[in-house]
Amino acid sequence: MPMAEVLRRAVKFFYKVMKKNKDNKNFDEFLNDKPIVIKSLFKVILILGLIALFLGAIAFVSFDWAFSALVHSRKEVKVPDITNKKVIEALDLLEVPKLALRKIGSEFDAKLPAGTIIRQLPTAGTTVREGKVIRVYISQGSENLPVPDLTGLPLRNAELLLRQNHLSVGTKETAYSLTVEKGEVISQEPAAGETLDKGQAVNLVVSSGLPPSNLTLVPDFRHKKIADVNLWASAENMQVEIKEDRDSPFPNGTITEQQPAPDTELAPQSTISVVVSTRPVQENEKMHHIHYELPQGKNDNMVKIIVQDSLGEREILNEAKQPGSKIDLNVPYGGIATFRIYVDGILVREKEMR
Repeated sequence: MPMAEVLRRAVKFFYKVMKKNKDNKNFDEFLNDKPIVIKSLFKVILILGLIALFLGAIAFVSFDWAFSALVHSRKEVKVPDITNKKVIEALDLLEVPKLALRKIGSEFDAKLPAGTIIRQLPTAGTTVREGKVIRVYISQGSENLPVPDLTGLPLRNAELLLRQNHLSVGTKETAYSLTVEKGEVISQEPAAGETLDKGQAVNLVVSSGLPPSNLTLVPDFRHKKIADVNLWASAENMQVEIKEDRDSPFPNGTITEQQPAPDTELAPQSTISVVVSTRPVQENEKMHHIHYELPQGKNDNMVKIIVQDSLGEREILNEAKQPGSKIDLNVPYGGIATFRIYVDGILVREKEMR
C-alpha cells in the first residue's frame, strides 16, 4: 500500500477518534483544514514513534536478559599459556577449558619457528568464561633475505647496499689484487644469492690495490687461452699442470678452471693447475656471439656474464674491465640461450639468442 494512502487512513482514523467532525464537517472538508491536518499528522507520528520505542525497549531488555543469562550460565575458567606452542598444540590445550582460538596477526621472529604462537590475548592465567576467543599472533619464522652481489663495488657502496637489504657488514679483511681496484670488494661470504636472516652479517675482503714487487699473485686465467698461462708461468718461474675436459661447453683451448684462485699469493717454483677445454672442434660449428662495449669512465668495472641454455646456467665471464673495453665472446651453441650481463653487480643487458 502506498505511503500516502497509509497516512491518509491514519489521519482519517484519528479524525474519527478525536471527534474533529463535531462541527458536522465531512472528511473532505477536514482534509482542506490544513492546521488540523498537520496537527493530526503530528499526533499520528508521535504515537507511532512512542509505540516503536516501547516495543524496541522491550526487545532490547528481553535480548539483554537472555544473553546475560546465557553468558553467566557458563563456567569461569583460567586461560592456559599457549605461547611458544604450535597452533595444533594450542587447540588441544584450549579444548579442555572450552575456549576458542583466532589469529589476529603474524610477525617475523628468528627465535620461533613458523607456525608458533608469539603472544596471546587475554594472557595466560586470566579468568574468563567458557567460549571466550583467545586472540593470537603467529610467527612467520626468520625473514630470509637474499645476499646481494658486492664484488667489485667500492666498500662504501657495498655497506650501503647491505643496509638497504636489511643486512649488516661483518669482518672486513684486506688483500692485494691484480684485478680489483683499491678499496673495492674482492670477495664476500656468504656468496651472492645465498640467504640470511634479517640483520645478519656479510664478511668482506677488500682490495689493497696492486701487490708490491716482491709479492707474486696468481692472475685470473679463466676464459683465457693456455698460451697466456704458459707465458706468465715462464716469466714468474712457476710450474703449470694442465687437465683436459672434453665435455666442456666452452670453445677448444679455453681455460675453464684454475687452482689456486685468482689473487692467491704464490712462492717461486709453485704449481698452478688449470682445466682446459678440449671439446672436439666440429666443422662449421654453430656459436652464440656476445658483444658488449663498456661505457667510458674513470674506474674499472667488474663484468659478469651468465648464460642459460639447454646445457644449464653457467658463468662465462667474471673479471675487471677498463672503461670503454669491448667484450667479444663466442659461446658454443646449446639451443635457445638467455644471456645476462652484469656491470658492478647491476644487470645492464638481458638478451635471448636463438
